[in-house]
Amino acid sequence: MLVKLVEVFKEPGERCHLDEIFVAKESVTSIRSARGTIINEAIALGISEHAGFSSLTLNEGGTSRTITVVGSPAEIKSKLGIKTILKG
Repeated sequence: MLVKLVEVFKEPGERCHLDEIFVAKESVTSIRSARGTIINEAIALGISEHAGFSSLTLNEGGTSRTITVVGSPAEIKSKLGIKTILKG
């Protein structure tokens, strides 16, 4: 199942952009709070300063990449439908 999220990204030398991204919950390997200058740029684009931001690490066929999305880690976990986190 794919879940629609809003990604915050910035190409080198360009301004910050917002775009929809569809993510399979099975590809998410970690969710954590995001910080940094890209967050300030997203707020300048009109995102509420009270919005949360998360860094998602995605497994894409043996490689991984990290993206920044709008929403706190708890909100993203809920959207992805992840009920429990395994302890190990």
